[in-house]
Amino acid sequence: MDNLICKAISELLIDRKDLLRIPLRQKAKFEGWLKFELAHRLIQIGMESVEVETKACYNRNATDITFFHKGDFYSIELKTSNTNWKNEGVRNCKKPITKNIQSIISDAIKLNSDQGFVAFILFPIPLHNKSWELYIEVVYT
Repeated sequence: MDNLICKAISELLIDRKDLLRIPLRQKAKFEGWLKFELAHRLIQIGMESVEVETKACYNRNATDITFFHKGDFYSIELKTSNTNWKNEGVRNCKKPITKNIQSIISDAIKLNSDQGFVAFILFPIPLHNKSWELYIEVVYT
């Protein structure tokens, strides 16, 4: 399922790259847009009972997307985390990435199960810059 979710997100980003130039050049987060686009894509590929901002009866926190596939329940938390790296054509502003990474980790802990997924996008990342690899390692550990 994780490959399916990654593929759906990747396709959305590629298909809508012209639209995404707007938030990217401003380092503006686009999680809300991504949430509804991904929910729609999940419906198109046959997922069932797709919902956004679903609150569980036992928990006050809402999950970004929930759905069923072949009788199994799945949930997705999305994060669009802006970086403070300089990039040509992108507004130069200091938005620390540390809090964004901690938020990703918190969501991963919250959804710690085989049916819970955290999908995140770090942006913008300059070409040939491998700094993002450190943050991927932090999230995985």
